[in-house]
This record gives sequence, C-alpha cells and structure tokens, in this order.
Amino acid sequence: MKSTNTGYELRCVANNHLNSAKETTTYCTQCDSVLRVHYNEPTELIQYPLDSLVPEPLKTKPSALKKLDRLSKTYNADLWAKLEFEHPTGCFKDRGSYIEVQKARELDADAICLASTGNMAASVAAYACYFKIPCFVFVPEKTTDAKIAQASIYDANIIRIKGDFSACEALCRKFAKSGNYYLAGDYVFREEGQKSFSYELLEQGGADADFIFVPIGCGTNFGAICKGFYELKAAGKIDSIPRMVAIQPEQSSPVVEGIFKKEKIIKKQVNTMAQSVAASDPVDFYKVLEGIENTDGLAYTVTEDEILDSLKEMAVEEGHFTEPACALPLAAFKNNQEVFEGKKCVFILTGAGLKDTGVVAKHSLSSPVLSPDLNKVINYINSGFIEMQKKSWGKSRDTFMANLKMDEDHKKLYDDYVSSINKKGKTLSNNEIEVLQSLVFNEDLDLEYPVEVLDYKLTMRKHGLVHATVKLDIEGNEVTTEAKGVGPIDAILTAIKAETDNVFPLHVKNHEVEILSPDTDSLVMVTLTLTNQDQEWVSKGASPDTLEAVIQAFTKGLAIATKTSVV
Repeated sequence: MKSTNTGYELRCVANNHLNSAKETTTYCTQCDSVLRVHYNEPTELIQYPLDSLVPEPLKTKPSALKKLDRLSKTYNADLWAKLEFEHPTGCFKDRGSYIEVQKARELDADAICLASTGNMAASVAAYACYFKIPCFVFVPEKTTDAKIAQASIYDANIIRIKGDFSACEALCRKFAKSGNYYLAGDYVFREEGQKSFSYELLEQGGADADFIFVPIGCGTNFGAICKGFYELKAAGKIDSIPRMVAIQPEQSSPVVEGIFKKEKIIKKQVNTMAQSVAASDPVDFYKVLEGIENTDGLAYTVTEDEILDSLKEMAVEEGHFTEPACALPLAAFKNNQEVFEGKKCVFILTGAGLKDTGVVAKHSLSSPVLSPDLNKVINYINSGFIEMQKKSWGKSRDTFMANLKMDEDHKKLYDDYVSSINKKGKTLSNNEIEVLQSLVFNEDLDLEYPVEVLDYKLTMRKHGLVHATVKLDIEGNEVTTEAKGVGPIDAILTAIKAETDNVFPLHVKNHEVEILSPDTDSLVMVTLTLTNQDQEWVSKGASPDTLEAVIQAFTKGLAIATKTSVV
C-alpha cells in the first residue's frame, strides 16, 4: 500500500541542516551536500513526500523476483534476480521518475530538465510526457541519436552542448536556476521513488535474503534501497536488513575505493563498458558508506573481462539479456564464492540489454554475408567460424582463429591482404589477424566493382583545406578528379564522389576509424555507413594506411550498393 505524507523534513546528510523543498530539491543550501527525507512517524505503508499521489500510470505489475535455478545449482547457492529491466522504459530509473516528476508538478514547475545520455533521460522523458510537463534533456555534442532515441520518442526537447558531459551538466544546472524549472537527477526525491524496491521485495518474499548485490554508479539506488529497509525495520515489518553488497567496474570504482578509505573519492575520468554505472563523482557516496556500515556489507570491483563473461553467462544459462552493469553482481559473486556459498543472494538486474547493444556488437564476431549458394553455406559451416564466434566472447582471442578452415577463394583473398600489409613492412598482431579474418569472411567474392582508385595525391597546407587529386578507372575509362575537404578523409571521399555519383549517388552518413593495435599500427579498420534515399549499406576496409582503408571501404560499398539497391 502507498500513502502520501506531508509530515516530513528535508535534512542534509552531512550536517543535518533543515532544508525546504521550495528552496532546493538537489543539495543542501548550507553546505551543498546531499539531502534525505525524514518522516515524522514510521508506518507500515510506503510513504511518499507528496501532497497527493497519482497511481503509477505506466507500470502494471511489480518487477519479477526470479529464481536462478541453473546458476544456483552450478554455484551451490540460493540465487535470485530482481528483474528491474521489466519497468516501462526498461530500467529501474522509472521508480524514481514516477515520484520526481510528480514532485515537479506539485512545486508548479514550468518544466523539468536534466543532463543525461541514457537511462535517466528516457525515464524522466517518459513520465514527463505522461504527466504533460515539458522536459529538456541536455546532452554532449557527440551523443549519438541512437542513445537519445528513447527520450526523443517521448517528446523530450534535446539540447546538444559543445564539450563533455561535465560541461553539459553544469549548464543544465544554470538553466534550471534561470527559470521555474525542476532539476531532475540522482537527488533526494528520486531516492524516495527508488526505495519502493525494498517494499516490493518484502511483498515477494525476498527480504529474507542474506545478501543483496547492487551495481553502483552515483550510489543513489543503493542508498534508496537501504532507506526502504530502514523504514521497514522502523515500522516493525522486518527484524533485520540483508547485508548489502556494492559492486563497481574496476576501471570505474570511486565508491568502492572510498569505502575502504572512509572518504569520498572523485575521479577525473572513468572508463568502462558498463556505461550506466560510469560515474566519476558519486554524489551519494556517504549514503552507500552508511549502508555498508549499517548492514555489515561488502564492496567489490570486477574487471571488464569478468563483466563480459557474466553478461553472456546470465543470458545463456538463465535467458536474461541485460545491460553490462547487470553483470556486476554475478561477476562479484563468482569471484568470492567462498563467502556466499549456500547463502540466499539477490542480484539486481537494473536494465535491459537492448539499452546497450553496442557492447554485444563490439565484442562479437560479425557473421559474413554469403552468396545464395548452398556450397558456400556448407563450406562456411564446416569452416568452424560459427563455433569460433561462440568461443570468442569475452575471452582472450590470441589464437582462437588459428584453426579456422577457409575455402580457397577466401584464403586467397586473406593472403592478398597479408601480402599487401607485409610489403609495407608491417606485421599483424594476433588480434589484428582475428579481425582481418573476420573481415575476409564477410567479403562477397562475387562483387563487381564499377570504380577502381588507381592513384591519389594529397596537398596539405598549414592553413586552409586539404586538396585531393584522385585518378579513377570508371568502367574502363580513366578519369582524374579533384576536390577540397576539411581533412584528408573528407577531401578523398569528396573527390571520388564527384565522379562516382554519376554512377550511383551515395551519401557518407558516418565513418568510424579504429586502430586495432596502437602499439603496432599494423591494421586500421574503417567502417562507412552509406545511404541513398532510404536505403543504407555498411562497408568495411582494412589497411595499415587509413586513407587506403577508407578508399577500400567506399569502393566496396559502391559495389554492394549497385548490386543490392532497390530501384
């Protein structure tokens, strides 16, 4: 059961200073520390600091508490998962947004604003859209459309800002103060929404867990879950609180480091594939520290490889495809099995895997596009590539491609690549060999190239544009073309397209350049996304030279487009 309660105080966690929600909904007005809601009286009902409460409009049922039968048997423990990815926008953030957006309405805010590039943006936008309050989402300039697509569909106003996320967040705060705008984020009223996790877990019979594993970013969710348990214990609903386990990626672990040092740590930069918990300044650190101390809790870090391994294991064994942050609990559990053996453990799976498919794509070998020829399909299956794909996930892949069986045509193409690279005095690393072999398997050997680049020359000046001269063979005719661009890649592509657009017009929607082994510089992989009206093709090129890889990718993409385009 839920209830509203205006009998509460908004106090600073650091100095207990009494604040007013009309003055601040973020940090203490006296010392700029985080805030927490304290109710005048405990109650068996979950209390929300609102004058009135609209029943949850988007969520239809509690997120499931699911027994992990196979993993429990494998690791000799009683393992459960709280499927927080079942919330309306696919993430636990919806618990907080449900309350935070209503608080914004109660305070008569003209709009709600936040800085976010992912889950928070989508969640706040969804509830703001439902409650008919304008939402402004501030994002760094390089944020891809894919990352903010979910917020966009909910009519969020996307504000792109030059600079990194810190600059974006700072400007959003100024924007909030410039008008009657509610600043949303990992703040006090979000905590009030997210504490519902603990009440829900009790109703489902999971509050008797020995340990609860929580992925940690800013620490807000961890603090909220602890607060829910504190309230339940004060109301006499539970006798004891499960031991809380905080987990962070090794490469993004200011909270875990701070727990052992008993002080807040702020990093200049963090970098992890688990982007939803990549926080350099954990605003709710002291709430996490308090939770660890109050519950005799534990704190662990896990490596990127362990995240990959556990992400795959949860999907394969239990069928749950989650975002990388959700792999932290299982990874930490496996690293410390002696502590948890025979114990009841609840893993919090915070978000859906569809939130971050890029991680899966990056760490998977892509499947080749085969010609509609049964013999080629059989040769591909017999090559062992499919099994290599499965074995390669999250593992050191130094030698796993060595036993790959290529058909003669692909073997010749691969040898031609290697010969060209060796002539440039380069030697491929094991990782580069793997990537090159995967690229070769993706080659359509039946392609007919309408254009070949015979030679090119670049002229670069200290000031001004880059000038490119390119000699082409277009269907047997030799043509020389020139163009200028803001860089070598732009100049080369502009020059080539000046002639090839007469054959088949293509727009370069996006290009990515990846140096596989920065220490050797032997192989550069270039990926071009090419479009013609509503049709799109992706083409790859590989060479020790970036421009040659670009040329290779474009001419190959042109060949693919002319072969497969729908007129």
